[in-house]
Amino acid sequence: MEPPQARNGEAASIEHVTAADGVRLALHRLGRPGAAPILLVAGAFSDHRFWLGTRGAGFAREAAAAGFEAFVLDHRGHGESERPQPAEKWSFRDWIVSDVPAALERAGRSGRAVVVGHSAGGAAVLSALAARPELCSHVAGVIAAATPAPVLSAFRRSGAWTAERLSQLFGRFPARALGLGGEDELSEVMAQWMRWNRRGRWGWNGGPNLTAALRDLSPPVLVVAGSGDRVFAPPELCRALAASIGGGAEFREFGKRTGASRDFGHAGLVVDRAARTEVWPVLLAWALAIQSGKTA
Repeated sequence: MEPPQARNGEAASIEHVTAADGVRLALHRLGRPGAAPILLVAGAFSDHRFWLGTRGAGFAREAAAAGFEAFVLDHRGHGESERPQPAEKWSFRDWIVSDVPAALERAGRSGRAVVVGHSAGGAAVLSALAARPELCSHVAGVIAAATPAPVLSAFRRSGAWTAERLSQLFGRFPARALGLGGEDELSEVMAQWMRWNRRGRWGWNGGPNLTAALRDLSPPVLVVAGSGDRVFAPPELCRALAASIGGGAEFREFGKRTGASRDFGHAGLVVDRAARTEVWPVLLAWALAIQSGKTA
């Protein structure tokens, strides 16, 4: 695979970090070393291409052009990170307790990072900070894009149950065959994420209630939603997530009723061509304001 190219023609470099359980993770770096860090965490079915793009345009490149050093995480089992052995059963909990902390501690070496998570990636970031509040010392702010609160209607609960069963049946979630993403998802990552949502709270058996712990988060948080995202992260559930965080996170919706040219969908909130001019500037303005200590 050819290295992805930066907006100015510079190739993104790859640095490997080791998670607490010994798994080797890839961080794709772009921008001036030592600049204000921004850590980008994709959701399920995705890898670094979600942020770097495949045709010379991606949110990570725009962040680097705006003055950040961008770090793009490949979760375990994805992209350039270590793949599981047949007997290994990595779960969504591993994203929270191992992958996000390792990436955050590396990105935070040159200053407190703005962390942007999409979908389940946003949930993993928020859950990691809720589970280990000391990690907040590495964080200037968090943007959770298309990340819903775990509140399911009967229809959505049925969909989550189906996704969990498909993961167990195939030994992976067949995202590529279903046209949902660039990578199939590890079976227990998807199954556990769906179980948490069906249960109505984030957290593993015997562990803390991470949803409840969100009220104690200290970094500022921006939650964004697409008006056209009616299946994975409807705006009302993203708004509910924002209301559950600390004193209340900021919330932005991108759709025709809020002045956008279109109703942005789940992935489109980041990767749609129109997002380059309508969504990216808003997210980067917020990130720059947070990094400078100003109110976004």
